[in-house]
Amino acid sequence: MTVADTGILIWLARYNKLNLLKDLYGKIDIPAKVFEEAVTAGKFNGYPDAEIIESAVINEDIIVKNTGVSQKVDEMEKVFNCKLGMGEREAITLALKTGSLLLINDEEASTIAEFLCVKTKGVLFILLKSVKLGLLKKNESLAIFQQMLEDGFWLAPTTAVEFEKILFEL
Repeated sequence: MTVADTGILIWLARYNKLNLLKDLYGKIDIPAKVFEEAVTAGKFNGYPDAEIIESAVINEDIIVKNTGVSQKVDEMEKVFNCKLGMGEREAITLALKTGSLLLINDEEASTIAEFLCVKTKGVLFILLKSVKLGLLKKNESLAIFQQMLEDGFWLAPTTAVEFEKILFEL
């Protein structure tokens, strides 16, 4: 099983690449709070990616699961002195409860998940894996990556350089 956080869904849907999740992982589970953030709030704010994500839920490519927040996640927030969003907290909890891979971009959330022995991957991994498996062409992946940066996706400059290096070595 694979669990996704809000950011992964939004970034991929924004560029009409949400299908990569199904191609790479099959059905994706999300907690109810991630649905609320990505679809309910997204539609309220007029974001077109919300409709794409909702369609994937209707088609049952994405399955919404009810979950709470694990006390372990609460404890880790205190240990790391941070406050995660509710979607991140529920996504970590769902992945923890089900032993699933967690697709998440937020660095603090990823650190907490990994500290709890939840394996994590981000959207850049998805782009690279999609190229490696022939689901995307290198130039298409690079164009998406560059557009993400223009649209406000933040990452360290060294990570951007490393992404491009790995991409062209594939």
